[in-house]
Amino acid sequence: MFGMGSNSRSTDVGFDENPVLREQVEENFRFAAAASVAGIVNAAIITAVLWSPQTVLTLMGWVSAITLGTGLRFWALVDNKRDIQKQTPATVHARRIEFVALTNGLAWGAGTVLFTLFANPTQYMLLLMVCSGMMGASVTTYTSMARAGVLFIAPLALGGLASLWVHPSAPSISGTLLLACYCVLLVRSAKVRERRFRARIQAREELATSNETVKLLLNDFEEQSADWLWHVDRQGLIAAPNKRFCEAAGRAEALLENALFETLFTDSKERVMLHEHIYGSFGFRNLTLKLVIDGAPRWWTLSGQPTADGGMRGVASDVTAQKRAEERVSYMAHYDGLTDLANRFLFNDTLRRALKRRGKDHQVAVLCLDLDSFKSVNDSLGHPIGDKLLCEVARRIEKVVREEDLIARLGGDEFAVLLQGADAGARAEKIADRIIETVSDPCVIDEQQVVTSCSIGIAYSANDDADPTLLMTHADLALYTAKENGRNRFAFFEPGMDKAAKERRDLEMDLRAAISLNEFELYFQPLVNIDTGQTVSYEALIRWNHPTRGIVMPDDFIPIAEESGLIVQLGEWVIRNAAREVANWPEHLHVSINLSPAQMRSTNLLPTVFGAIAQAGIDPDRLELEITENVLLNDSAVNIATLHKLRDFGVRISLDDFGTGYSSLNYLRSFPFDKIKIDKCFVSGLADNPDCQAIVRAVTGLASNLGMVTTAEGVEEESQLELLRNEGCTEAQGFLFARPGQSSQFTDLRVNPKAQPTSGVAMLPAAKIDLTSTPSRSIEETGSEESKSDHPAAQRKARG
Repeated sequence: MFGMGSNSRSTDVGFDENPVLREQVEENFRFAAAASVAGIVNAAIITAVLWSPQTVLTLMGWVSAITLGTGLRFWALVDNKRDIQKQTPATVHARRIEFVALTNGLAWGAGTVLFTLFANPTQYMLLLMVCSGMMGASVTTYTSMARAGVLFIAPLALGGLASLWVHPSAPSISGTLLLACYCVLLVRSAKVRERRFRARIQAREELATSNETVKLLLNDFEEQSADWLWHVDRQGLIAAPNKRFCEAAGRAEALLENALFETLFTDSKERVMLHEHIYGSFGFRNLTLKLVIDGAPRWWTLSGQPTADGGMRGVASDVTAQKRAEERVSYMAHYDGLTDLANRFLFNDTLRRALKRRGKDHQVAVLCLDLDSFKSVNDSLGHPIGDKLLCEVARRIEKVVREEDLIARLGGDEFAVLLQGADAGARAEKIADRIIETVSDPCVIDEQQVVTSCSIGIAYSANDDADPTLLMTHADLALYTAKENGRNRFAFFEPGMDKAAKERRDLEMDLRAAISLNEFELYFQPLVNIDTGQTVSYEALIRWNHPTRGIVMPDDFIPIAEESGLIVQLGEWVIRNAAREVANWPEHLHVSINLSPAQMRSTNLLPTVFGAIAQAGIDPDRLELEITENVLLNDSAVNIATLHKLRDFGVRISLDDFGTGYSSLNYLRSFPFDKIKIDKCFVSGLADNPDCQAIVRAVTGLASNLGMVTTAEGVEEESQLELLRNEGCTEAQGFLFARPGQSSQFTDLRVNPKAQPTSGVAMLPAAKIDLTSTPSRSIEETGSEESKSDHPAAQRKARG
């Protein structure tokens, strides 16, 4: 075959007998399309440059020859691609390539001579440049087949040589020498490239043979390895299974010998791929298949290469542990580890897909629910009980919904249910009712009875609503409304809810700005000694002087500050400014400040208090901090340690709202409070409720024995004050004496700090209650909405 050496002498028996030549052919065809396009472009350039009435017939004939050569090249390329199984011998394709190369070379060589007769000097130079470039490019195009390159270059070079002697302005002798040198260089380069290509292919084949030898030598080592070798014949039957293979498959050698290899594995697309590789003699790597051994699922990873006898040999690994670990990771990514319900990611993804594919009459409803007062279960019974309660709630919800409904735990005590179908909206209400009913049933966990309830928010998609985030937001807003309305109930989303949420967000943004803009003011309400009538201290109450809303009461912004975490910054502002205020008061007066649970958890509490006292230059005992029982319930050891540090520094500590929480006497034993404040709910019922009288009597007696002061909150009537005096209460606070106001409005705070103490409380004329004309009126009847929020108990309630 045109002197192709030993590889070119093979007969037409196909690919396997001449692999190197086959590689040469395939390499040449890789450049065929690009080279053909380049030839057509060059022909178009020559035609455009030489076009004239005298040359039109010559150009048309030449272009036809070029087109014929290009067509032959494309035909050879397409025929090679159609021959998927490589039934046509490589020698046939090689002859076609050489024939096409010679045809194209003759066409370009003849054209060069013909066009020289018509070309002017400029056109002639362009013609030579194009032909020289194509000769050089052919070395790359035919990099694996030097003979084909020479067959293209030779006629083109002869045409160029003839043109040098025909064209009158061409340098005949020097041009001939240059062209000869150029051709020698190109031919030598083509042969060097072919030798390198063939050497690379032969080296690869030798390496493949070496690898097969190495694999065979590893057969003995395989007996002690975690992997094992497998071998099948051309029919896919297992051949000579070794001991390690038999152990891994859990079968005797006699059962595996001549058994169909692929039948070891369960039906799957991977098994189909294995079948195609074995019978197509295609090598493969890392194909993982499932099989069952002794009733348990296992996974093997196979790699294989075809052998000379038409079979296949490879390596197998047992990757069951890895596969199970991957499945576990995948499970953890989509399911909640505690309750085995779907997690937030899977729920959101399923909701998104449900909204995307729903039809005209297909509804999607979302129920968002969480447990009421779940935190108290964790705090009082411990987190293990809380976790078991969450699992019990999950099982109860599963019994209520249908199997096709999706239940998810979104986090903490938050759950969600996804309903789909034409009746999803109608079913949502029924399911919500049943969930509330079943969750409310008491359950026994670790021999302890646990009672809880849940609140549910429901939202369902409208025909044009396909936004999963918006739908979840609507359900959350409905849940918030259900909790606001008393809990243990459900609520549907209504359009007005998002407006209220937006107003709440706007208020939070304004609150953040208000802290930096210093838009807050301090109001004060006096605490009076019941026996002497003297004002002994003032409680600091915060007001927000909003630039557009006016005075914003604590009920409206303290809950937002608690939820957003701004309460810590707000509390620090109150401490600093209250200390600054009390520095200008008579020395016998002190100021009391409410502390939120979030402030108690803040590491900046002690530096803030100590710094405020130092900057104001006051005695520490003029500052009194009020805490509620909830502060001691959470992280009590840490909080009590903080209280001791404050007390050791000289700051007074009061226990606020005593009797409304857990009222554990252990709190009074673990920390020596300076004062106990009796909540208004007990004071308001003193006159007609013996239970309230008994509670007040017990608290005052206990405080007296422990050396603590008692303060009654919400005193509004003289009769209440008289009963408190009879029960031994020390101090009173309420609208009977004065409403909250700025420090400048109280006469006893306008005196020189060195003046003697006043003899009684100085009340605001506008705030004084006329008990003669309205002896039985309470705050709810006489006070404005602002007055209700002014009450200290209202502020503490707003702070949680």
